[in-house]
Amino acid sequence: MGTSKHMQWRSLIKLIQQLTDTAYEAIRRRIGELSSKWVHSGPHILEWNRAQAQRVEERVRWLVTELDKQRVGEQRIRTVKSTAFSREERKIIQHINRSVRNLNRNNITRTTAYARIYQSYPELHWALLAHMVSRNGGWNMTDLQGEWLPSIMDGEYRHWSYRVLERCNALIFRDAYPQLMLYTLSRRQGKSLFHLLPEFGVSSFMTPFWESFWIQPNSPLLTIALIINEQHVIEGRVVQHPDYQKHAIQRIEFRAHGWLQMNQVIFPIGVPSIEAPLSVVGLTLERFDSLRERIAFGKQLYSLLFDMPEVYAGATRFMRAVPHTGSRADYWPHRFTSLKTVKEYQQSDSCPVPAYSPRLEAVWQDDRYAPIEPGDWLHNDGVLHELYMAATPKNSDMTAAHEQMWLELETLALVEGPSP
Repeated sequence: MGTSKHMQWRSLIKLIQQLTDTAYEAIRRRIGELSSKWVHSGPHILEWNRAQAQRVEERVRWLVTELDKQRVGEQRIRTVKSTAFSREERKIIQHINRSVRNLNRNNITRTTAYARIYQSYPELHWALLAHMVSRNGGWNMTDLQGEWLPSIMDGEYRHWSYRVLERCNALIFRDAYPQLMLYTLSRRQGKSLFHLLPEFGVSSFMTPFWESFWIQPNSPLLTIALIINEQHVIEGRVVQHPDYQKHAIQRIEFRAHGWLQMNQVIFPIGVPSIEAPLSVVGLTLERFDSLRERIAFGKQLYSLLFDMPEVYAGATRFMRAVPHTGSRADYWPHRFTSLKTVKEYQQSDSCPVPAYSPRLEAVWQDDRYAPIEPGDWLHNDGVLHELYMAATPKNSDMTAAHEQMWLELETLALVEGPSP
């Protein structure tokens, strides 16, 4: 017993030192003093067409005015009545709904679907961004059943944390994937099908952007609009939902994720190796409960992924080479393993024992498909203030910071003791 307590005290001291280092590095990163090879230089690749954006903004303002006139309760404008659809259009609606149901089973099927869309239609930048962010969502889900978090967090909180992650992941897919499919079908048929967007519960906000994209393809404008839209989709249905607020989002553990730099979204760069850590770039979201911060975060991730050629090239290589399983061994097989083995902690910073990071389907069952709650989030034109490109992050190298986070969690798990 004495030896165990002594080890816990040593681990606690080590944890305090690690957290101090993390806080110091976070401050340095914030003011841009930390040197990195992943620093943006050279001309920007993404170009913002201000004139086109202004034309779409005017269309959105007109829609807001019409919605104010015609909205009754939660009913929205319907530009086309379902009874007016042709037989061909009804088949398209049924096909998309069936595809969404089949692919919205879990994080693995969604993430894979985004990749397939992007590989066929690379002008849909959002699909690649969604694929990479969805990978992170899957890794976060399996962390809850992995090596360390069960020793740190109680079972109920981990269950609700998974529900927040899964519901956000599923709602965004349910909203966005029909939009992507309508584009692919429009391309195949050679005509716009975006008048069908309301049939899938898509906000009126998105229609002008897709109509504009069809006439004059502008990937940055469409991507920023989708980022704004999808964060509004989850805002009322998850982030502000009383159940998720009570059981997860308002809990001190959830808030601590941002304070401790644990809300990292990373992009692995290249093909992983068992011998050495793969470089990862990314950002940390400090306040998940802030709609404005989530939108800004999404736009920064987009600039990071598409405005830095070396990041884009490395991330797409990783996407093509590594199937998504939910295990962090996907990108760091030197640090993680999807095989659960009985072992004792071996304290060695130079050669850590691979930690258990399970495949998603081994630890989480598919949730029953839940339909998106009805209602259009678009009520005023204030959202147009978010319609701009974000600057590319000056420093995005997360390799050391990511490793530091796992060392802290390992130490914290030792302080807390093994899970019951």
